[in-house]
Amino acid sequence: MSVSLSGRLPKDDKNGISMIGAALLDDPTSTHLVVAIVTTQKVTQDIESGEVIPTARIVACEAFPGSSADAKSLRRVWREAYEKRTGQQAIPFDKVETAPANAAGDLLRDGAGVVMSFPGAGKSKTAEEVDLICQAANLVITANLASVSMLARKLRVGRETAERLMDELRRRGVVGEAEGSKTPPVIPEAADLPAIVEAIRGPRTGEDQADNDATDPDQP
Repeated sequence: MSVSLSGRLPKDDKNGISMIGAALLDDPTSTHLVVAIVTTQKVTQDIESGEVIPTARIVACEAFPGSSADAKSLRRVWREAYEKRTGQQAIPFDKVETAPANAAGDLLRDGAGVVMSFPGAGKSKTAEEVDLICQAANLVITANLASVSMLARKLRVGRETAERLMDELRRRGVVGEAEGSKTPPVIPEAADLPAIVEAIRGPRTGEDQADNDATDPDQP
């Protein structure tokens, strides 16, 4: 059945769309979530087809910045509803840019075009996953912007991977929790980046240390 939607938004305190105003300006390419309560405004009938078409009217709405914890919970509900309705797991706005086939070296060096899922806290990660986390930390700290959309765009990964990267940075204390409509704060300063990257990579193995000592001109 076709359903039309009235273009008018509710007024006064029934319209919470302004809660994402700052996020829309700070990161225009990111996506956000709006929860709306609707009623029937009118019902029309197509004379030729006989189809009855209801027009929905938004009577109240609340908005959530895409990087907020509430938006993440709502996005999971949205994904489940979308998959149940369409039978598709690919989300329309989760498009992944892929690098050209002749850029294999760039793929290995930069992680471009790589889509991966990260194991939970306390579980080991591959070298490629660690590299991608380091790149994410570099981007967020350098730009002083904790944006999932930016990570997805700059690292050429899907939104789900970008969200997991942001969760990883939050777990490691690079990014704080979002408050209201504000984007999550970036905690370290740019000067802290080398130490942050070293901490993410973790202690070097004995073989790595031996190789470094062998090439260090200051070593006796």
